Amino acid sequence: MISDDELPVLPGRLRRLAEELSEEGVDVLTDAHDPVATLVELAYALRPQRFEGRTPTYGVIMPPPEWALDAASLVESGAELFTLGDLDVQFARRFADGVTTFALRNDDVITHIACFDRNLADEYDLVGLQTSIGGMIVQRHPNGQVRVFGPAGVVRWDGVAWHRDPPLAAWVRRLGELAPDLPVEGLRPLLRFAIHELASRRIGATLIWRPTDLSVPKHRHEPLIHNAPALRLDRVGEAAALAQALSQTDGAALFDRDTALVGLGIRLAPSTDADRTVGPMRGMRHTSALRYSHDDPDAIVVVVSESGTVTIMYCGRAYATVERGDESIG
Repeated sequence: MISDDELPVLPGRLRRLAEELSEEGVDVLTDAHDPVATLVELAYALRPQRFEGRTPTYGVIMPPPEWALDAASLVESGAELFTLGDLDVQFARRFADGVTTFALRNDDVITHIACFDRNLADEYDLVGLQTSIGGMIVQRHPNGQVRVFGPAGVVRWDGVAWHRDPPLAAWVRRLGELAPDLPVEGLRPLLRFAIHELASRRIGATLIWRPTDLSVPKHRHEPLIHNAPALRLDRVGEAAALAQALSQTDGAALFDRDTALVGLGIRLAPSTDADRTVGPMRGMRHTSALRYSHDDPDAIVVVVSESGTVTIMYCGRAYATVERGDESIG
């Protein structure tokens, strides 16, 4: 955590913001290669310049110094860069809507506008972009929420308070401790989907990941929807399609080793032993999922509540519950 007294002398507004972040324990600046530039862009996103009564959206990418602006990088990120030359920073920001266009900042200059071939307004997409290119991304969402995406996770200002979700690496590390016999690294796409797609949109769901060739335990679940498409969670469009379906579908979703969908709308049926030994948790969704995890020790179950809480279950126990905005894990 970078405290405000470790920063250079700043104008009053930036100094107050740095002090607020420090007092709230919000880890935004520590992993930024240019903490001052990150602070400046965050301050602008919080209070952008209004025009004719409208508050603009905004988005800026601050890549790490080693990120090369070459053709390969552009193809991987799905963007086309337009050089701005000596355009004033304040005016250059007007081209960046934080949805499909983002300012690209290096040091004190906005050098380019990155125009993407798809909508990147959602948290899920920007987590993926930051993971692929590194650095920091600051966004003012169309709903007014301000978010920072970086190595330390996702930090957001909802208009009232600061919140932080830890990075996926923290979840995977914790899961590795809980289930050392399972290939938990393969769970990253499902965790990203649960935390940054479903939870961010308040879509309740039960997700079952089975990284094994063994059959599902008999009589433990009944698929109510047949011939579900084999959507992959590591593909942006397919993940969005599944989120849309889950927002209108009861029952659990089942995924194979590669986090491809193999079942949807599954009614879970606990065994007598699970009913007897595993007590209730929260509501029906959490209880049935927890009891299923008892009956299927080859699976990791992830439950997303409509309030945005994400809970990971394994072998009849609930681990790593994270409330949206609560940075603690476990």
